[in-house]
Amino acid sequence: MTRIAIVDDDLVLLEAWRSTLRERYELFTFKNPLDAERFFASERVDVALLDLQMPGKDGIELMRGLKRLQPTVEVVIMTGHGSIATAIEATRAGASDFVVKPVDDLEALVLRVERVIERQRLAADSPALRDAVTALGAETTLIGDSEPIRRLRAMIERFADSPAPVLVCGESGTGKELVARGLHTRSQRASRPFIAVNCAAIAETLIDNELFGHERGAFTGAYTAHKGLFEAAHGGVLFLDEIGDVPMATQVRLLRALQDGDIRPVGATTSRTIDVRVVAATNLDLERAMEDGRFRRDLYFRLAALVLPIPPLRDRGNDTRLLAKRFLQRIAARTQTPEKLLSVTVETRLRAYPWPGNVRELGNVMEYAATVCDGDVIGEEHLPAHVLGGTAPPADATANDVDLRTAREQFERRYLMALMERTSGNVSEASRRAGTDRSNLRRLLRRHGLDDR
Repeated sequence: MTRIAIVDDDLVLLEAWRSTLRERYELFTFKNPLDAERFFASERVDVALLDLQMPGKDGIELMRGLKRLQPTVEVVIMTGHGSIATAIEATRAGASDFVVKPVDDLEALVLRVERVIERQRLAADSPALRDAVTALGAETTLIGDSEPIRRLRAMIERFADSPAPVLVCGESGTGKELVARGLHTRSQRASRPFIAVNCAAIAETLIDNELFGHERGAFTGAYTAHKGLFEAAHGGVLFLDEIGDVPMATQVRLLRALQDGDIRPVGATTSRTIDVRVVAATNLDLERAMEDGRFRRDLYFRLAALVLPIPPLRDRGNDTRLLAKRFLQRIAARTQTPEKLLSVTVETRLRAYPWPGNVRELGNVMEYAATVCDGDVIGEEHLPAHVLGGTAPPADATANDVDLRTAREQFERRYLMALMERTSGNVSEASRRAGTDRSNLRRLLRRHGLDDR
């Protein structure tokens, strides 16, 4: 039976858990966290439900000790003082779920616990899959032999050991994080941390806390001090994706960190010195953002000490075929199935399609094709309809009488309008087809004045 340990100084809640779970699982309950800690040192536990605030030791501290002893254990943190910051702290420390008390529906909470148990069972049942994915690892090599990619590789080698910040520019889906990882692995910082964060995915009220950390008591729910991403990346590389979406107040703090190498956590009275190389990336036109007052010029010039432009996939010629084959290799390794091949007609189709979603879109198309193909060779019938019907950008988007920025804007707007029409305004489906995330798609729709509803 699955062994569940519950640690909570609330005796009423402990008894409720006992009556609900004891017939389904082997249950161990503790009022005192120190008693639980001694138990964990000698007894296996599959799932632990830990109260956040207890006398003697808090739940996160208890979880960290348990994880050191039993790395595969799943942990659910419970608290009567829920906040976004506390949830972030718990999940970053290793919690699988976060529950706010009082618990009004115990059965609903039991279902959440069962989902945690099922996730653990799936991981335990698939060692071969897990080993294959681990062996394959994160992609760190730029695939391709086109002239634009050869130039990009040469620039990465040249910039790798410089301490200066790097600004990676390119359309969405071109592989900006891959370039940042390439800079890291080829530098003297390769043995130190590489930490990536999507600035657009963090709420404005939380981004300072995420980047710079906070002191204990800095705000409601800050029960412990929290190390920010700058400190976590000390000695290594911090990759700030979607830097154009950072709020103005945070831009000021970023500028100070880049200029002086100092950060000040939220609630702190003194600064801390850090050694971090910042690699920033954006698919926005930062020059236009500066003209509109949405991005600081001094921060831009500090970030753009070295600039790495990434070519779009449509300008990379035969690289499309090489990348498609690489995606099929990774899919085969992940699914433990034979690698599928591309027919000649499919290679021609892939070369002709303009790939507005770039490499990310190509990866999604290969995932789709490999899934629907029952044989060994992917044919035209296995490609999504929008790729089969794809053509070169409209004539007015490539005409010689407009500048490059205008041409891109025209093509992007036409593409978005057609995409939303084909998906009947379904943003989730549209983002899947475009090979981008929902937040980025919504931002593009707003920028072009298109109603995403």
